Amino acid sequence: MAPIRFTGMASGLDTEKMIKDLMKAQREPVNRLVRKKQTDEWKRDTYREMNTLLDELRKSVEMIRYSSNFKRKVAFSENDGIVAAKVVGTPQYSSFAVEVKQLAKAEMPAGVDFKVQGITGKDQQADVSGTLIVNGKSITIEESDSISKIIEKVNTTSGVGVEAKFVDGKLIFTSTSGATLTGTDNLDPTRDKNFFTVEFLGDGSKLGITSSKDSSTRSAGRDAIVHINGIEHTSKTNTISFDGVDFTLKASNEGSAINISTKTDEESIFNMIKGFVDKYNEVIDKINKKISEPKYRSYKPLLDEEKEALPEKTADKMEAMAKSGILLRDPILKGALDQMRYAISTPLKVDGVNESFNTLSKIGIGGPPSGKYAYQENGKLYIDETKLRESIRNNGDDVLKLFTNFSKSDDAATKFSESGVAERLYSQLTKAMDKVTKEAGSSLSTVDDSVIGRNIKNTNKEIDLWEDRLKLIEDRYWKQFTAMEKAMAKFQSQGNWFAQMFGQQ
Repeated sequence: MAPIRFTGMASGLDTEKMIKDLMKAQREPVNRLVRKKQTDEWKRDTYREMNTLLDELRKSVEMIRYSSNFKRKVAFSENDGIVAAKVVGTPQYSSFAVEVKQLAKAEMPAGVDFKVQGITGKDQQADVSGTLIVNGKSITIEESDSISKIIEKVNTTSGVGVEAKFVDGKLIFTSTSGATLTGTDNLDPTRDKNFFTVEFLGDGSKLGITSSKDSSTRSAGRDAIVHINGIEHTSKTNTISFDGVDFTLKASNEGSAINISTKTDEESIFNMIKGFVDKYNEVIDKINKKISEPKYRSYKPLLDEEKEALPEKTADKMEAMAKSGILLRDPILKGALDQMRYAISTPLKVDGVNESFNTLSKIGIGGPPSGKYAYQENGKLYIDETKLRESIRNNGDDVLKLFTNFSKSDDAATKFSESGVAERLYSQLTKAMDKVTKEAGSSLSTVDDSVIGRNIKNTNKEIDLWEDRLKLIEDRYWKQFTAMEKAMAKFQSQGNWFAQMFGQQ
C-alpha cells in the first residue's frame, strides 16, 4: 500500500507532479525494455502462426504421401436395380460376375401390445400386484413396481425369450430373434411354436391385461444367397462384403449373372492433388506476404499509459503499424520457402521411373503462365486440368511414384533425388517447423525454452531489477523534497517569530 503524502504545504510546489516528471526520464530504460518485450511477444506469436500454416500444409501433403490414396477405386454395376457396389478397400479383382440366388429376409418377431390405463410415464408406479405370465414364464409383480421395474423384470427373466418396451402409452412384448416360443395351435399346425401368450393372474386392468392374449405369428427370416465369381456367399442381410467391395443385393437374377467392374477413382485422386495444390498456394502466399510486409521503424509498441491517452481506433492503427514487418525478410521462413520450391521442382531420379513423368510440370502442375506479372506469383502452382486428368487416367502408376516414392538410401543427396515430391516436401516442412519451434516455442508446450522465450524471460528479469531501482530513486526524491519542505517550514516559523518580536517593540 502506497504511503499517504502531503506535499507542497510549506513551498507551495506541486511536489507529486515534479517527482512524476522526474521519474519519467528515469523510467525510459524500463520503457525500452517493455517495448522490447512486446516486440518479442509479437514476433513469437507471429512465428507460431506461421508454424500453424506449415502444419496445415504438412497435413495436406500427408494425403499425397501414401500410395494407398492413389489406388482408390470405384465400382460400376451393369444393373444397379439388381446389385449395387461400392469399393471400401483395395480389390484384387477388376471385375465380378454376380448372381443373386435369393434375397435375405429379416425375421418378423411375434408381438402383442396392451394399452396401459392412467399411466403416462414409465417411471410411474403401476399399483398392480399379481403374476405376469409371458411365454410360459411366471414373473411376480408387486404393487410398488413402476412400469420400468416391470419391464426390467420381464427382460431379465432367464429363458423368457420376449422383450418388453413401453412405447406411446402401450406395454409391448416382442419375441427375441431365435427364441423358443411356447404357443400351441391345434387348429393351425404351421403356427405351432411361432407365437406366445401373455396373461395376468390378478387384476391387471391398469396394465391393460384383462385376459389372456396371444401374440402375432412369428415369420421366419432367411439368408441371402449370392454367387460372386463362382463362389457362394450367404448373409443375414442384403449387403455382402467381398474383396474390398460392398455388394448391396436388390433383386434376384438367378440364372443370369451381371458384371460389376472396378477402375481407378480418377476424380478422387484429382481432387486430392488439387486440394494439396490449393493449400500449398494458400500457405506460400501468406508466408510471402508476412516476410515482405513493410517495416515502419518510427512506430513502436505503445505503453499502457500511451494507449489510455489515445482513441481506441488510433491506438489499434498505431499498434498495427508497429507490428508490420516484424518478420521482414526472415531467414527461417525465406529458407523454408526456398526448400519447398526445390523439393517440388527437382526431378525424381530413381531406377524404373518414367522420365516423361518425373516432375510435376510433366503431369500438368507448373508455374504461372508467361507474362508481364508472372514473377509476382512467388512460386504459386497452376494446374492444367486436362493434362493432369490424362496423366492420372493413362499413367496412374507413374503419377503415384512421382508423389510417393520412398528411398531407403542413407546418403542425403541420393535420398532426396530418389524420394517422391510428397516425401521430400513433408521432410522439408518438418525441418522448417522444427526451426520455428526452436526459435519461438510452441503454444502446446508448458515449458518455453525457445530463443525468443529465453529473451522474454531475461527481459522480465531486467524489468524487475529496474523497477526495484526506480522505487529507490523515487523514495530518494521524496526524502529530498520532504527535507526541503521541513527546512522551509522551519525557516517560515523562525521568520514569523522574528516578526512577532520586532512587532512587540
